[in-house]
Amino acid sequence: MSSDNAFDKDLQFLRDNGYLLVKNALDADHVAEWKKLLYGMYDRKEYCGANSVGNVYFNLLLEQRPDLVKPLLTNPRTAPYIRAVMGRQCQLRSVRAHVNPEEYRQEWHMDFLDYYYQEEKADCIQPAQALCMNQTFYLTDNNPDTAKLTFLKEYLNQPIPEHLRPHMFYTDDRQNPFQAWCDAQVHADLYPKAGDAVVFYSHIPHQGAKIGPDPKGEIRANLVFHFQQNPMHPGIMFVSDPQHTLDTISYRESFPFVN
Repeated sequence: MSSDNAFDKDLQFLRDNGYLLVKNALDADHVAEWKKLLYGMYDRKEYCGANSVGNVYFNLLLEQRPDLVKPLLTNPRTAPYIRAVMGRQCQLRSVRAHVNPEEYRQEWHMDFLDYYYQEEKADCIQPAQALCMNQTFYLTDNNPDTAKLTFLKEYLNQPIPEHLRPHMFYTDDRQNPFQAWCDAQVHADLYPKAGDAVVFYSHIPHQGAKIGPDPKGEIRANLVFHFQQNPMHPGIMFVSDPQHTLDTISYRESFPFVN
């Protein structure tokens, strides 16, 4: 099978299922460099916060280490899939990293929380429907007896039942109706190894988990890139250039009808 055929097959799997495990996206040297950085920041308590499901998170890496972050925007193993789906409308939304030093079972969640509410929140006659994608690079091994990433299987184009949508918020309550419903669905478990990546659509419910203690010196860790689809991009011709506006006021301020 040619490499093009292999790519086309993987891309079709991504489009059919909403997620794709990409092997060997980072080499061993880059994995080691990222682990050294994040473990050191964790030891020095230089993280942004920790939540009740066991996530310690770092949100400022784009500013703190652009030399390490920016090359991953066009990682040769993951970027072709994101480029194929989102094209020139792809815009980086945020970069995060996580370590899970203690017990960890993530809440079932959608990264794109308002996926089903876009038309309502646009509050206009002709709303644009956006798509978001995620790429996550793993820095430690996930094995069936230690850790995993789980998706609702074959749920890319299946809507979340409307009566459950008000319950799709951050919670560690395992009896929450959305959490209980996700638990009861058919699941697809992925076990990415150190250096692997997972590319997926951000509106698919998913859950990370760690089972038992980590091997010595191997705290479970990953890097997460969120991408959003923006209909306007630099290749779109227009009579005026927005760069002065973006240089003068913040990106958020450039949306005049956002509270």
